[in-house]
Amino acid sequence: MKNGSFKILMFLIVSGSLIAQTKEEKKQKKEDYKNVAYEDTKNLIDSGTYIFNASFVNGGMSLATNTNRFIVKEGEVDIDLPFFGSARGDGGYNSNPRIAYKGVPDKYDVEYIDKKRRSIIKIGIRSSNERHDITLTVGSSGQTTVKVISSSRSSINYSGYLKPLKE
Repeated sequence: MKNGSFKILMFLIVSGSLIAQTKEEKKQKKEDYKNVAYEDTKNLIDSGTYIFNASFVNGGMSLATNTNRFIVKEGEVDIDLPFFGSARGDGGYNSNPRIAYKGVPDKYDVEYIDKKRRSIIKIGIRSSNERHDITLTVGSSGQTTVKVISSSRSSINYSGYLKPLKE
């Protein structure tokens, strides 16, 4: 009986040590996963067709019940985001509760920061009475922060995820 228990115990110890990964292997596996996710995100951005789903505005207010749209497709942008803030000039507080634009942007630049696994997308749009400079900072797994600087409103930040556009 002792001999059988000893054999089972030894089998469990040996098989457990064969299955276990070292810290370096676990770290390398995690780095590989991050690199694959970053490459997937870069490919999504390079495709020129994606959607930003805003979840929060200005660091905390949920947009779960607010409709929002930020689509980039074939060189055009379709933006319809809620705006919470003040306007300069004739508008006053929240005179136009949305940031809306559909068309070809004046500026569209992409910069990849491979060392930090981060992508920066800069979009410039101009409507009839307002200019918006939009910066999307995209992390390795698609987590995104969008900063909108306007010529006639206070700046606003959104956070959410960049995802493939489903037709």
